[in-house]
Order: sequence, then C-alpha cells, then structure tokens
Amino acid sequence: MECLLAIDRALFQVRLGCYAEERAQPRDVELDLRIWFREPPRGCSTDRLEDVVCYAELVEAVEQVVAGREFHLIERLAVVTYDTLKPLIPDTARLWVRLRKVHPPIDALKQGVSFSYGECHPGP
Repeated sequence: MECLLAIDRALFQVRLGCYAEERAQPRDVELDLRIWFREPPRGCSTDRLEDVVCYAELVEAVEQVVAGREFHLIERLAVVTYDTLKPLIPDTARLWVRLRKVHPPIDALKQGVSFSYGECHPGP
C-alpha cells in the first residue's frame, strides 16, 4: 500500500527575480510538495514522531534555503529545494515539489507562475 504526505501552499518570503529591483524586496512564494511512500511509515502503527517524516523539519529546511539568499529563477529555487529535502526522506520515497511565485511582476499573470520538479507528477 502506498502512502502520501502532502504539504500545500506553505508560504515563504524569497528574494526572487531576474532583476535586482525584483530581488530587492522578498516576494511571496508558495510551496506544494508530495512524498510518496512505497509502504506506510512506521509511525502509522507506532504513533511516534521519530517514525515519520516530520513536516515541521521539511518547512524549516526550506526556510533555511531561502534565508539570506537570492534566486534569479524559480526553476533554480525548485531544484535547490528538492535537493535540500530529498536527504530528509527515506531512500525508497519519491519527492515532488512545486513552487509558485504568487505575484510576479507581469500584469497578465493574475494567478502567479509555478515550476514543478521531482520524481513524479501528482496531477493538476
């Protein structure tokens, strides 16, 4: 039986943009992530935090990624986020991340813009 841990719309402040003016002020970036487990984590039966992937640790790791750094591209931020989170999950689990720049400086993009990176696509 496969299991899924999902985080939706975690909000981070990131200095993100192609130009220095864009990166001058942190911008809202949302994170969605999916972790698929080939078998249920032990915590499903033990009810112990140390037997699961702690989502608080995942969020803290992303906060450390973006703290004090600048990124020109959301694509690069997605890869760095993935590379940071992958060691925090079991080797047999699959990881997928999507980052969404909530308010890009393009008027027509009312719903933002996102980039996904990972081992499987979870659907729309």
